[in-house]
Amino acid sequence: MSAPTVAARRILPALCLAAALPLAMSACAGPRPAAEMPSSAEQSAAAGQTPAEPAAPAQPAPLPPRPSCNAEAAKAGAIGKHADAATVERARTAAGGRTVRVLKPGQAITKEYLDGRVNVRVDENDLIVDVGCG
Repeated sequence: MSAPTVAARRILPALCLAAALPLAMSACAGPRPAAEMPSSAEQSAAAGQTPAEPAAPAQPAPLPPRPSCNAEAAKAGAIGKHADAATVERARTAAGGRTVRVLKPGQAITKEYLDGRVNVRVDENDLIVDVGCG
């Protein structure tokens, strides 16, 4: 090997380390305290711009009223009756629900809870055996 090649092999790792060291040290530095950081108004003034008015915080939209369901109010008028469309609708309105579903024995159902939903459980003869919410 020639002398310049050997010298370059010895110096190259040292140069790489010297170049990477400042980057590694800056990663270890902690955040600057807020008092040392310029505000946006100071930055605008330094750039020759006029500071903009701060935006007013937006008011959150009011939450819609939660639907409620009172299955106890519907049980007395529904249990033991045939689950025809009119009876199921009366159970929904009596419970104060938005939606209603009829659940038959062995039927696959979803398990999510919906507060405004009325569940009408029937037996094999379509007689209402229970009214619940969810």
